[in-house]
Parts: sequence; structure tokens; C-alpha cells
Amino acid sequence: MPALVLIAAPAGAQPRLRAETLSAYEKKGYALDRRLETAAWPDLFEEALTPSLFAPRRIFEVDDGRSLGVLPDTYKKYVERGDADVIFLIHSDKPLQKELGDVFETAFSVSYEAAPYWPNQRVGWLQRLARASGCSLDAAAAALLAEWIEDEEELRSEVDKLAKAAPNKRITVQQVNSLSMDEGGKGVLNLLDAVAKADVAAAVKSLAVLREEGELIPALAAVHKRVRGAMFAARLGDAGAGAVHLTNFQTKTARAMAQTYGPELLSLWLGELIRLSWSERSGEGEGWEGLEKLLLAVMSRAAG
Repeated sequence: MPALVLIAAPAGAQPRLRAETLSAYEKKGYALDRRLETAAWPDLFEEALTPSLFAPRRIFEVDDGRSLGVLPDTYKKYVERGDADVIFLIHSDKPLQKELGDVFETAFSVSYEAAPYWPNQRVGWLQRLARASGCSLDAAAAALLAEWIEDEEELRSEVDKLAKAAPNKRITVQQVNSLSMDEGGKGVLNLLDAVAKADVAAAVKSLAVLREEGELIPALAAVHKRVRGAMFAARLGDAGAGAVHLTNFQTKTARAMAQTYGPELLSLWLGELIRLSWSERSGEGEGWEGLEKLLLAVMSRAAG
């Protein structure tokens, strides 16, 4: 008789959860028998109810759980709870409660914790991930990771890598800078620092590095994020920074930029960054030259 194991998570998290789940069941003596992109319940149960001479504990995997449709009542009596001889490992983007009906409560749902959306909430989430890996993660280091990396699975991977490399089981800003940032990443951080201080010379130097080592769209996105936070801070003060859930470091930087540039210039700047980003994504932009002209124009105006 089969048991159901359900992985309901976004596509980006599926490979990690799949690997962890299969590893756990392999340690219990299970072997992956078949992996199917789509399937039908009758075919799955026919396979499951046919004894195997070679693998007494088998896993049948279905990548698109919604392709199975509603579980017919005639098969519900065959579904077991716990470690049955046969496991149906079923993937989906959302829980299959409607399709499984009351059998959903019998199934084992693999735990998935989504990363918080807001940067300030991600700091604590990253620190919890580090503790689960046996390390401590400094708040400033977590804030840097949260600012630089948006993809949840990439963040998990970085914390895991840093935890393995960290001396004394502590991850600091210095380690994040040296181990998680390539030359392009460091170039973006240097550019953001120059933008925050309206330092034209430093901005030109950083842009020269980025032309060789970086990618334009991520750099645009990073500048947009920094300017957006500063605009909210300039318009609404600390309430504005809180509204977009900035980290402590981002809030401090936003306050400084608000004083340097002022609300009107920041609003115009934000609009131009949105226009520039749209142009680049639609293939009609000016490339690095467009970003450089915009940054130099705004910073020169602030300095003057």
C-alpha cells in the first residue's frame, strides 16, 4: 500500500526540497523506482500494488502533481500513513487539498518556510538559517546579504557556504565581502556607496569596473532600491523607511541620501531609473552609458 509525500513549494525551492527528501528516504532503505513528469492515479496505483522483486521499498515520483487530478474514492482506502512500502512523492506549487480531499490529512507534507519579503525581516530569517547550520551570523553581515541577494534559494546556498567556511562558527561582514561577492558584486556595492555620498569620482571609477565585470540590470535594480528607500525617507522620514521595511543599515543610508539629494530630486531620479530599466529590458536602452549619464547628472546637481 502507498503513502503520500507532498512537496508544495515554488519552482526555485523544489530541487532543494526534493534532494533533502530523497536523501532522508534513501537512509530508510527506499529507492527511487520511477520519476514521471505527469501521471494518472490508476497507473500509479497499479504500479504500487504490483510487488517488486528487487526493491521492497520504492518511491514513485510525479513532478506535476496537478496532472493527477482528483483522487478517486476507490483508491483512498489504499493510502497509508507513515513509512509504507511504496511512497508517492508528489510535487506541486500549492497544496493539493482540493485534489486529495480527506486523504490530504493522511499525507506527509514536507515543510517549506518561505523567505520573508521585506529586507529587515530577512535579517532575522538569515540568522536563523545560520544557527540551524551551527553558526552565528552578524546582523550587519545578514543585512548585506539581504540587500545584495534577492533569490531565496541563492540566499540559503550562500549561508550554507559561509557556515562551512567560517572560522570560529561566526560569519562577519568581512567574510561576506570576501566569499560571497565577486568583482561585479563588489563594484555594485562601491557604486552604491558613491551614490549615497554623491561622490562623482568614486562613481565613475566603480562604473568603469562594472563595465568589465558586472551586469547592467542587477546594477540598475540595486541603485533603484537604494534611491527608492531614500525617496521614502525624504518624503515621510523614519515612517517612510519603516513603510518599505528597510534594514538598520539601509535606513541610515536612506536618511543620509535624503539630506544630500532632497525629496524632489530623489523623486525625479526614481522616475528616470524606472524609465531606464524599462528601456533596457525592452532592448531600447543606452547600456552602461545611459546609467552613467543619469548618475553623473543627478550627483552633479546635488553637489552643486
